[in-house]
Amino acid sequence: MRRLGLLLAVLALMSGCATSRVTAFRDPAYPAARFDRLAVFALGMNLGAAVAVERQLCEKLAPTRCIPGSSVLPPTRIYSGDEAARYLENSGANAVLLASLMADRSAARYFGTITSSTASGTSTTTGTVNLYGDTGVWSASSYGTASVRTVSTPVYGYSRVAFGQLGLFERASGNLVWRGEIRIAGQGLLSVTDEAFISSATSAVAEELKAAGLID
Repeated sequence: MRRLGLLLAVLALMSGCATSRVTAFRDPAYPAARFDRLAVFALGMNLGAAVAVERQLCEKLAPTRCIPGSSVLPPTRIYSGDEAARYLENSGANAVLLASLMADRSAARYFGTITSSTASGTSTTTGTVNLYGDTGVWSASSYGTASVRTVSTPVYGYSRVAFGQLGLFERASGNLVWRGEIRIAGQGLLSVTDEAFISSATSAVAEELKAAGLID
């Protein structure tokens, strides 16, 4: 019964999905601002994650046109303010979205151990029959081998939570039009991966920008 409970716990700990919540506000100086071409920059994370965030955001911001920041300002060196402004202008973007990772924490909890055993064996019997007139006498001997293999698997529960800051800037003026914070959380082996967190976060940010009427 305990083993069944642990098996069910494993299934529960592996399932689930990451969830994201965005809290954001629009600056009152831009009550009707709307943008049709964004440049998206992901900051505070490793290069692979940053590229994935930028690409997925651009996909989910559609039909609004979007350019990953790594293609506007490739991470090959540090750009001066004038250079960055010039490259952004050349990109055609009229707004810049910054998504910055501020904190990322994960934890593991031990739940128990699942133990399974398998047994195998062989047996051999040999015998002889001796006849004495009408009487037969059977004598036999048997021998065998057996082995038992036991496997113990520890079961852990995983959780993760990350926090980020969001900012949408008008490119021409450099003013902040919209500011927000995002919290991403997950429980279970499949919902605490970078892929799960990035997918959840980018969907939430895109939905929030569309709901606020800042993009198409």
